Amino acid sequence: MALDKPYQDIPGTIIFDAEQARRGYWLNQFCSSLMQAENRARFKADERAYLDAWPMSEEQKQAVLARDLNWCMRTGGNIYFLARLGATDGLSFQQMAGSMTGMSEQAYRDMMISGGRSPAGVVGTPPAPGPCRPGPGLARISASVYTSHVPAIGVAIDQGRTEEPYWQPLFAGYAASRQWMLENRPDVILLVYNDHATAFSLDMIPTFAIGCAPEFKPADEGWGARPVPVVQGHPELAAHIAQSLIQQDFDLTIVNRMEVDHGLTVPLSLMCGQPPADHFSWPCKVIPIAVNVVQYPAPSGRRCFQLGQAIRRAVESFDAALTVQIWGTGGMSHQLQGARAGLINRGWDNAFLDQLIADPAALAQRPHIDYLREAGSEGIELVMWLVARGAMADVAGGPPPRLRQRFYHVPASNTAVGHLILENT
Repeated sequence: MALDKPYQDIPGTIIFDAEQARRGYWLNQFCSSLMQAENRARFKADERAYLDAWPMSEEQKQAVLARDLNWCMRTGGNIYFLARLGATDGLSFQQMAGSMTGMSEQAYRDMMISGGRSPAGVVGTPPAPGPCRPGPGLARISASVYTSHVPAIGVAIDQGRTEEPYWQPLFAGYAASRQWMLENRPDVILLVYNDHATAFSLDMIPTFAIGCAPEFKPADEGWGARPVPVVQGHPELAAHIAQSLIQQDFDLTIVNRMEVDHGLTVPLSLMCGQPPADHFSWPCKVIPIAVNVVQYPAPSGRRCFQLGQAIRRAVESFDAALTVQIWGTGGMSHQLQGARAGLINRGWDNAFLDQLIADPAALAQRPHIDYLREAGSEGIELVMWLVARGAMADVAGGPPPRLRQRFYHVPASNTAVGHLILENT
């Protein structure tokens, strides 16, 4: 990969980055389980049996059994999680640190009493200033897709009601898009959506989060999980994007395990159709990018637009030949609460679509209050469309995108539905 990792040149040091976190997820989860006394007792009674209950690699299990902390870290372990293993063995942090140096316990203590280890011996040339190298990346964003993600649309699909008079006009509006998707299938979709109090509770609400797991199960939102495939991720690209964005000063939350709700699965159903039972998988891999639009304040349209630009730079520095699409979902105008519930603003919605196509930089300057007053309290979801639009080539000085589809329909349950496809040219 072309992304800078200068810390790989520091001898005797293993940095726990997004790639390591993905690799060591279950190893670190095992270590966390040892924070409970009953689990420590079960582990000590039969270490191999306890380890076999976790989906860790055989190498990780052998590293644990050998109590080789350096080996554990090479396979994705983090020292703060591995400390639970050391504590289970009755070791102090100093004893664990000493075990990794090749020194005896007494020699390590003497070294620390003498002032600790000198940093001398670091090799390599310091990296040039800047968050990441441009690099000869091979991945490219080919198109952006914009669509509402109404839960009732998923219900209509799942229950075979798409030809009913109420629903038929809406699904007809996506027929050309499904054909376009068949002809322009990407390797990976970066799907920008908001979690609807499913994966994230009020205990933790990240402003921006990226899913780095190998798969994401459909969530049960209270009515049972949708009968759709498990979403297959692309952890290598996701980890690369996460590191690149954080180096570009976006405080991104890395999520290594989560379920995905209708905000992500309904757009897939609209664009890809419902996979048949004998081929129960989506046609390409998906990286979820979750944006908080549930608890105020949501990120500004300007910040979302900047995030899209940073995502494009991250994708283009990934050194693998991948075709990538980015989807912005949510909206359009709708309000689900209070005396204004049922608000729809056709004029505002269509003006938003016009400006999103022709002048997204100006659209990104709209303040939150415009969305709330004109598009409804839940219309703020439209800021997520600016993430996808910011990732398009014209924003970085390339040619204007080609408009391949535009559709607008009222209503779908409580919501106005909007849809665009823009191709990079």
